[in-house]
Amino acid sequence: MRCAMHTMQSLPGFSDLVGLAYQGVEEAKPWKGLMRRLTEVTGAHDSSLLISSPAAPGAYYLITDNEDPAAVGRERVDDVMTVNWYQELPIPRASNIEELIPLDQFLTSPLYQRFLKPLRIRHLMGMDVLRNDVMRVKLSLERTDDQGVFGDDSKQLVELLVPHLQRAIRLREQYTHGSYIQEFFEEAMARMSIACLLLDGYGRVVSANQAARELTETSEFLHLQNGKLRCADSIDGRPLNEAIELALAAHRNKTRSQRGQGVCLEASPGNPVLDVVVKPLVSDRVLDSWEKPAAVVYVNASLRASIDLDPVMLRSMYGFTKCESKLAALLARGLSISESAEALGVSVNTVKTHLRGIYERMGTSKQAQVVARLNHSTARLL
Repeated sequence: MRCAMHTMQSLPGFSDLVGLAYQGVEEAKPWKGLMRRLTEVTGAHDSSLLISSPAAPGAYYLITDNEDPAAVGRERVDDVMTVNWYQELPIPRASNIEELIPLDQFLTSPLYQRFLKPLRIRHLMGMDVLRNDVMRVKLSLERTDDQGVFGDDSKQLVELLVPHLQRAIRLREQYTHGSYIQEFFEEAMARMSIACLLLDGYGRVVSANQAARELTETSEFLHLQNGKLRCADSIDGRPLNEAIELALAAHRNKTRSQRGQGVCLEASPGNPVLDVVVKPLVSDRVLDSWEKPAAVVYVNASLRASIDLDPVMLRSMYGFTKCESKLAALLARGLSISESAEALGVSVNTVKTHLRGIYERMGTSKQAQVVARLNHSTARLL
């Protein structure tokens, strides 16, 4: 840390910020007041906490003092997240963007050109509050092009504040009985079209999204028994059991190099019925009450060839027109051109016209490639 003890006393606003960090433990909208005061003290344009998780890609929770819907409206932030490499960048100490990557790389990036430059945001300063395989929390401050870079005083203030914010997050988890980040995960998983389950250190399911609940309640191949995932007698469940045990061992031993395993469950040789990915969740123990979740399991029916995509999200991600986005969603579900025309109530020629627009925006000329890209797109998480 850059500063000595006397700096804590000399930095204006530091006591206020610490008080607001702990006050956020019991707030309905935690740390919004802290962001507002941090903006005032540092002379920033705005401040934010962005929470995300490698275990639920595409999902996030934003806490900011910026009330401008043009900057922080849901659709806009969804668009920002599709190009937001900044959240993934490790920032262990408070740093200006110029200290992290070459300036020309930042100024030519889609993040800056499409989203920051139009709002005149030019200067970023941030620091990781929490960064592990379970959760990522980044504190970020922004300034406009006429405000100048953040100086050493602002950096010192952030570095002194972050340990208090870490403790406040831990206290909030205790205050809400571990539900705050659990709710984040459940909201994130609810956005996913594939079945997703969180397991504790004993392999018991502690949380599942709607797709997972439906799968385990109705599938003839996979079910819950005493809170644990079990395969039907007709399925060889050993690959799944081994993948889960490997993930739990990685969690216990904090083996970050073990990124997970994919297994295919077959009803008979050459007859796949379920695709499963099991990933360990390795925590750095900053959040004591979040030690319980140890692994995440994703399950997808091998015979399921389509997913349901939100046309509104497709419009924001790919720049489709309203009609193109509706067509793209139907194609992703596996409908043919004639079936899509019938569903939309238009002619086949009209559908082909919209399809050409989709080709142009996605940089392809093949319908199969469009369907493949949509089915693997992060739009399924939104």
